[in-house]
Amino acid sequence: MPAPPAGVVDVSVVIPSYNTRDLMEQALRTVMEAAVDLEVEIFVVDNASSDDSVEMVRTSFPTVKLICNERNVGFSAANNIAFEQAAGRSVLLLNSDTVVRPDTLRTLVTFLDDHPKAAAAGCKILNPDGTLQIDCRRGFPTPMAAFWKLAGMSRLFPKSARFARYNLTYLDPEEVNEVDALSGSCMMVRRETILQVGPLDDTYFMYGEDLDWCYRMRQAGWLIYYVPHTSIIHFRGQSGHAVQMRVQFRKNKAMAIFVQKHMRRRYRFFPLSPLLHVGIILYGMLSFLLQLSRRLARPLLDGFLVLTGLKLGVMVRYHADLLPAIGSIEATGHRLGLSVSPTRWLEPPPYTDPQWGTIYLTSTALWLLAFFLLGLYDRHKYSIGRAVAAVALGFAFNVTTVFFFKAYNFSRLATAAAWVFNTILIAGWRLAVSWLRHTSRGHHLGRRRTLVVGTDAHATGFLSYIQQLGGLDCELVGVVAEQRAAVGGELAGVAIIGSVDDLARLVREYEVDDVLFTPESISRSLQQVGSGRRRSQLRLHMVPGILADEAAQQPASLDDLPLVGIR
Repeated sequence: MPAPPAGVVDVSVVIPSYNTRDLMEQALRTVMEAAVDLEVEIFVVDNASSDDSVEMVRTSFPTVKLICNERNVGFSAANNIAFEQAAGRSVLLLNSDTVVRPDTLRTLVTFLDDHPKAAAAGCKILNPDGTLQIDCRRGFPTPMAAFWKLAGMSRLFPKSARFARYNLTYLDPEEVNEVDALSGSCMMVRRETILQVGPLDDTYFMYGEDLDWCYRMRQAGWLIYYVPHTSIIHFRGQSGHAVQMRVQFRKNKAMAIFVQKHMRRRYRFFPLSPLLHVGIILYGMLSFLLQLSRRLARPLLDGFLVLTGLKLGVMVRYHADLLPAIGSIEATGHRLGLSVSPTRWLEPPPYTDPQWGTIYLTSTALWLLAFFLLGLYDRHKYSIGRAVAAVALGFAFNVTTVFFFKAYNFSRLATAAAWVFNTILIAGWRLAVSWLRHTSRGHHLGRRRTLVVGTDAHATGFLSYIQQLGGLDCELVGVVAEQRAAVGGELAGVAIIGSVDDLARLVREYEVDDVLFTPESISRSLQQVGSGRRRSQLRLHMVPGILADEAAQQPASLDDLPLVGIR
């Protein structure tokens, strides 16, 4: 780290970035609001994002010191690059998917100034719904602490100092406490400490580096504190949202690195130490299987229904269920001396069982590919219109494919019949789910009740955009203003029905399905919605800074818009 300049910088804020453009815009906005009475420098280290994050920082935040990497070097290495240029008395590690309170920087700086033996301080870290992220303060994964966690005892006895040592859930979250480790999503570290113990270990690509750093600080004699006098909101995992299995793998790998680096020597004669590696592997396998099962649930259901539709299509085309009766009629006619026309056209092709298996599996795979391409396993999982379009696309795939494989071109009519059945089955179960989700709230099918929070330019532009599109599939209940004086007025023709202080009540009374925050309103409003969420299905979003470029795509649903999913 360089020597401090003559004009002392209080805090160097370091924000690694990877494809979190809209959330990072909000993080930078709130950091600047929190820096008004401090000397603060802000670094953004971009790990080769592909979502225009770099251009957004250059355009909207010209005072931010932007560092652009040619590849994704990981969280630790990105922070270390900024450390080499940071001049602050303290350095704040901050994730790009966070919202900082106006008093956060001052609170942590003051705490470090008042506690000279403190190497690092971390605040209360909240989920978007206002609940505490339990890993914002942690114990080290000693063999016994890890064993009780892996065995589930910490969950059964969260108030036990013995069983809950891993996540320290026995400590009062509203009291200052000395802890083993903090979360790197928001951790302020003293400059002298970094000079003594060194930067983050870039062996950790992502996850575990904060735990390793805190361990080295404690080994060097420093203290680490959890300070709940202020808080941030952390949207957790937005940069790895699309690759959850890879994230889980990296978490397990990081824990294995930590155990190998710090625990093996310390517990080399302790019989539970080798079991720690076994536990990490088993825990990782279990987590992988659980995530895999969740991700495969809808494709498996769709695959079963497609097979059912194919079978029904073949039965309709060849009247397979009528063949025994028709055969009996023909035999009776012959015995009576009647002339009965043969019904060979009703007989299916003489394929072997393996050939029929190939037909069914290939056709199903092509339909599932169509479902995947049209987003039925991503953000449009319950879209009826996309389900209908995806079944039609799968039919086109099948007809095109059998054209090149004449031996399996058994019947386009059977495939067409399967198309009809699959449309009913695939779109039908999604229709049923949507109906249940809406009628459970007493709403009309297909109209999600939506609140927009904020009265700034983003809110005005968004409301105008929605109205130009005909309202999409949402019913705009109204606008929530940050100031009570605005209540009773209108914004872009939509009534302002309450202030932020009323948000929880409005969600309950209007049985709201979606709450949309603007970037300017989210930091002041998000926590107000927590107590008003009567239903787990309530969805929270942030409106991105730019929506105009999406007009050409002609979205038909809120799900088609590039909203930032918060919950």
